Amino acid sequence: MSIIVAVKKHGEIVIASDSAQTEDGMIVSSEYYVNNNKILPCGESYIGLVGWSCTQDIIESLVREHANKMKLASRAEIFDTFRFVHAQLKENYFIETDEDKDQPVESSQIGALIIGPSGIFEIESYRTVTEYTKFWALGSGKKLALGALQATYENMQNAEDIARLAVSTACALDDACAEPVHIHSITIN
Repeated sequence: MSIIVAVKKHGEIVIASDSAQTEDGMIVSSEYYVNNNKILPCGESYIGLVGWSCTQDIIESLVREHANKMKLASRAEIFDTFRFVHAQLKENYFIETDEDKDQPVESSQIGALIIGPSGIFEIESYRTVTEYTKFWALGSGKKLALGALQATYENMQNAEDIARLAVSTACALDDACAEPVHIHSITIN
């Protein structure tokens, strides 16, 4: 599992993650594998992925092969991009789209936080896109990180410090998250 956190404050947007993977009930520390950064660059944006580790390979492949179609500048562009991603997932990456028998649409099996010059966005497995004003978190440590974000956002001034503290809190208290913390930031107007 994972923790991904995004924070927007004072002209900066930061995305941060832990670096562990879980496998068969055990946590695999970043010291044992190379590709431990869950945050991928995509144009002027960053995508932080939670869930199945294979989705990172898939999104990296799609960014390499279809960079011109991976537009993440607005809520509408993200939705359209992940419609394209979903078609690719089915056709070229053979994703199982069923989660349960009552699901309204096929699942993309992807959960992500996206930061870009226009804000913080979440894309969930049914391709719903939500935009956040200050901060958000995803992953198994989500509730812990959101508590830390809520408690510190008004009192701390630096977006990176807020994000780092939230990820560190999840890593300290959620048994599926572990440091070190990866952080990427962008400046906004």
